[in-house]
Amino acid sequence: SSRTPHVSGGTSIGRIMTTSIALLLVSLSCVVSPVTSFLLPRQQSLQQQHQPPIVLSSPSPLPITSEDGQRSLLYQSPQSQDGKTATTTATTGTSKRAQRKAAQRAKKQLQQTQTSNNINKVTSQHPEAIIKRQKQQQGDNNTNSKRRNHNFAQRAEYLSEGTDEQFGFNDNNTNSKRRNHNFAQRAEYLSEGTDEQFGFNDNLDQLTLTTIPKTQGDTTIDDRATNNNNIQFHQLHSQRVSKLDEKTTADDVVKAIKRAQNLHDEHDVVEIAHFLLEEVDQSFAYGYRGSLLSRLAVASLHLQNYDIAKRCIIERRISHRSSMLPLESAAIVRGLLRCHHTMEAWEVLEDELSLPLEGSVQWENYNEENNKRNKNEMNDDELHLEDESIRRRLEARDKLVHRARSISSIASRHFYEMEPTEGINAVGKLKEMGGIVHQAGLTAEDVGIPWDRLVKGAALCESKRRDGAWDNIDESGDATAETPNSWPCNIVYTVLDAMIAFPSENKDVTFEALCNALVRRTVFVTGAVDMEGCPEADRGEVAFIGRSNVGKSSLVNMLTNRKSLAFTSKTPGKTQQFNYFAVNDKPELARQIRYGDDVPGEKDRDSFYIVDLPGFGFAKVTQQLRQQWSDFMDEYLQERETLQAVFHLIDARHGPTDEDIKIMQKVGTILGAKQQAKEHCAKYIIILTKADKNVKNAKSQSNPGKVSNKVMEKLIVTMKENRVGYAPIVLTSSETRLGRDEVWKYLRFAAER
Repeated sequence: SSRTPHVSGGTSIGRIMTTSIALLLVSLSCVVSPVTSFLLPRQQSLQQQHQPPIVLSSPSPLPITSEDGQRSLLYQSPQSQDGKTATTTATTGTSKRAQRKAAQRAKKQLQQTQTSNNINKVTSQHPEAIIKRQKQQQGDNNTNSKRRNHNFAQRAEYLSEGTDEQFGFNDNNTNSKRRNHNFAQRAEYLSEGTDEQFGFNDNLDQLTLTTIPKTQGDTTIDDRATNNNNIQFHQLHSQRVSKLDEKTTADDVVKAIKRAQNLHDEHDVVEIAHFLLEEVDQSFAYGYRGSLLSRLAVASLHLQNYDIAKRCIIERRISHRSSMLPLESAAIVRGLLRCHHTMEAWEVLEDELSLPLEGSVQWENYNEENNKRNKNEMNDDELHLEDESIRRRLEARDKLVHRARSISSIASRHFYEMEPTEGINAVGKLKEMGGIVHQAGLTAEDVGIPWDRLVKGAALCESKRRDGAWDNIDESGDATAETPNSWPCNIVYTVLDAMIAFPSENKDVTFEALCNALVRRTVFVTGAVDMEGCPEADRGEVAFIGRSNVGKSSLVNMLTNRKSLAFTSKTPGKTQQFNYFAVNDKPELARQIRYGDDVPGEKDRDSFYIVDLPGFGFAKVTQQLRQQWSDFMDEYLQERETLQAVFHLIDARHGPTDEDIKIMQKVGTILGAKQQAKEHCAKYIIILTKADKNVKNAKSQSNPGKVSNKVMEKLIVTMKENRVGYAPIVLTSSETRLGRDEVWKYLRFAAER
């Protein structure tokens, strides 16, 4: 039997487990070690990439990476005392203590650098250092001064030896001797000149703008005009522009003029006038002196200083006529009117804003669409002529616009100062411009005349006239002056004539003022069914005729600016008699008609009747009544001597109907016979109504109404066939208020009878 050592069961099992665990750990270490060695540098690099920078109170640090992969902050401080740049590196490791220490070192080094710079600065202010620098600078200035004197000597020698041929002059010129003499004087002057005389400062190594010494003799205004360096000093009250001298620009003068005008500073206006009129020449501010003179003239007139304004106007005409702008002339005219210098305003108007000569401007070629031509096909001469023609056309248009506005200002001033004769004459001048304004292609918006102001001013004069302000006396006390008897029945009609001559603007404000001035009172007088029922023929009258539902009553209400003067209805044939409406009759006429009271007073001199005739065609009446209306109209047209105008209303959508043709035949026969007999004959006018129906959304568009070419051609042919082809045609609309000023042109005939 073999001998076996005695081992307890627990001990052997424990040893086995211990050995197994040891072997397992050894195997794990062999596996984990390569992985760890691979991942650890990657983790450190990622930490370094996401590590935030350190902010220190010093110049901006530059992050760098050392050879061992550790990030640092590089600080660049200013130059130290020895001129080298001090650099401090702060290591940004994982330790906060290391970062704090690096920041402290950088801050301490920065303080040391600043202290060294201050020491150098203090040392540089030492008296010995200052004296040394001054001597060095004086030596440099002396060297530059000698160099400049040498250049002057060479220049003097060159001028003294130069001839006319060298300087580009011709010996045949008679002024060559005078120029040689001037060159000799200039050479002598330059050779003897020093740095101080020519404005050189030894302390500053540059040329300063000091004044050149004056020559012998007194300096006149012309001398100062040829040399702006002789401009005298003018002190102003303004803080922005405190003085006027040789350095003053055009903008400075404009600012000074505006301030003086706004603050009523008469001292500055006088100083600016001396500066512009006596100190500077025509070339001041590159020829802008003319505009500055016009601004100064307006400012002087604003301060009631006519003397300075007159000098500016005269100097502007003499020296700057070619550069005068219409806008500036119009401003001067308004300024003269403000100072009550009306004659001078007319003088400026006729001299600077005159009408273009006949044939000087080709208005027919203004529309560029009608003359499209490729400029590439034109030669240089043709292009030059085309550009010159366009320039003249634009200048003439601008002058026309400002002339019209200036005349309207003159007329308005006269009307509001109760001078009707001058106002009427001015409005007459405005009326004469209507034809050329249309030729120039100007619109109402381009001209921009304040017609409402003119109408109100004329109405104010007419109101004074009705109150007896000019009864039996001359306006100016002169026996040769125009008397109120030579004025129209209503002064507002003169403004109306000018409005009709110009392009229509169709503004409600203007027409409301016009209606309030021309139609002050309206009252229904009577409804006549025969000649015996007509009122007394003591004034002019106008008649409106047309088929039923054509818009007669609406047109009458529009012209009188009333809502219910003539009754309107959608039912045809509502008007079944000759309705008489009195315009501008005595104030209490309605009470007299209604109650039979005897009311004192007289009708106004511009009173007239509006007659609304019954409609034909769609009226639901018997044939007997229709024939009665026709006979009454024949008798009315033949025997009514006070009839001044007949308005025939035709629908613009459909053109003349059978009933319209019958009316044309009747009117053409009766009025034509009276014309042949040379008797008084009423005017016949065609009114096309409801023109807004031919335009979609006419109220919101620029076109308030129109008529088709087909309807217009049909109307013209019908008029010629019935011997009324001479009649004018007016396009109207009671919705958009189109054509009301044109209709009033013929209503005036009844008021002036």
